[in-house]
Amino acid sequence: MKNKNNAFLFDGLKLGLMLQAGGIGPICMLVFTLSLSVPVSEMLVGVLGLSVVDLIYVSLAVFSISALVKKIQRYQRVFDIIIGIVLMAFGIFFIAAGALFLKTFLKTGQIGHDFINPEMIKSKALFFGLMGLDMANPITILFIMGIFSLEVSKRDMKFRETSIFAVGFMLATPVFMSFVILVAHLIGAFLPIWAVKTLNIIVGFVLEYWGVKNIFFKRSSSDKKKIKEIEEELIEFKELFKRNKALLSGHFELSSGLHSDTYFQSALILQSSRNATRLAKELANKIKENGIKVDVVISPAIGGIVIGYEVGRALGVRSVFTERVDGKVGLRRGFLIDKDEKVLVVEDVITTGLSSTEVVDSVKSIGAVVVAVCSLVDRSDRKVNFGVPKFSILTLEVRNFEKDNCPMCKSGSVAVKPGSREQ
Repeated sequence: MKNKNNAFLFDGLKLGLMLQAGGIGPICMLVFTLSLSVPVSEMLVGVLGLSVVDLIYVSLAVFSISALVKKIQRYQRVFDIIIGIVLMAFGIFFIAAGALFLKTFLKTGQIGHDFINPEMIKSKALFFGLMGLDMANPITILFIMGIFSLEVSKRDMKFRETSIFAVGFMLATPVFMSFVILVAHLIGAFLPIWAVKTLNIIVGFVLEYWGVKNIFFKRSSSDKKKIKEIEEELIEFKELFKRNKALLSGHFELSSGLHSDTYFQSALILQSSRNATRLAKELANKIKENGIKVDVVISPAIGGIVIGYEVGRALGVRSVFTERVDGKVGLRRGFLIDKDEKVLVVEDVITTGLSSTEVVDSVKSIGAVVVAVCSLVDRSDRKVNFGVPKFSILTLEVRNFEKDNCPMCKSGSVAVKPGSREQ
């Protein structure tokens, strides 16, 4: 369990650091420039302010409090203008202070008054100043409420796992910004004063650019486009299932005996080789993106055979399937899995998780290692935990009822059983 928690923590930290490094923006540049002159201890207090903002937004994401975020985003244009004005003010200050300092230095050769006086910049001002800027920063909202939330959804983690992942994600800010501060401090200590002031001027112009862009131009972020593309792709997959009559709404009786208002029949969408290949590549990409090594794919018969084979093909590994004999699930037909092989379980749909659990137990009885579980659709309401990462293309929130407590039955509706077996 400890190793599993550490894995979620490390994955969160890795994602956070990737976003920090890939999204270097005005606040990072501001921290860097101030760190050239301001003591490290003071700047670290400012970083604490940035971390508080991450804590607020990540908490909203973890607890799925999206209403407040929507209200924040409703006034995003106002935040854009405010942060743009602040950035321009800092830019003008750095440019003017650096230019005046260099003018005196070039004329007289003497080091005159330094307008960026470290003694005037207190830790309290840095804490609240950077906190305010980051809270209004659209990039912060985008990264945390957008990419973080999508990553959590993609990994299909439970609340505890999401919380550990979030802690790692939040640690990325103090780790990355502390690195920026130390680098700037070392540069400031070794570079001559005129070079430091030249850097101030350069950063000042960069801040001016970002400030003008915030005020006069609507934000067009590549990350925002990426999030939109992912959301549109999820909608497209859902429509694809519906067009192929693989995703149905109505009153259905599942093989478990439960009644439901939603039914997924994988065979109808997988009868098209084009659809099967596309969906398998999507699942295979999730495995590759998370750095999971797979030696063999295993699926339960019959529903998982087609998608399991296609995922194996997309990953370039062999594919086998289990069958039930005398009530026990296991390998037949000469299929073998070695003890040292890493096994990916692939399903068409997960409801109670019974089929996948039986396959996982079968693999463990051999002595091999299950590295993840994949499915086209997860309708388990996140109640199923296999002890390994779980990925799906669609996560459906559906209602399941005991037959005696089914409101659809009570209203006079008759349940139909459209498929042979529901996993």
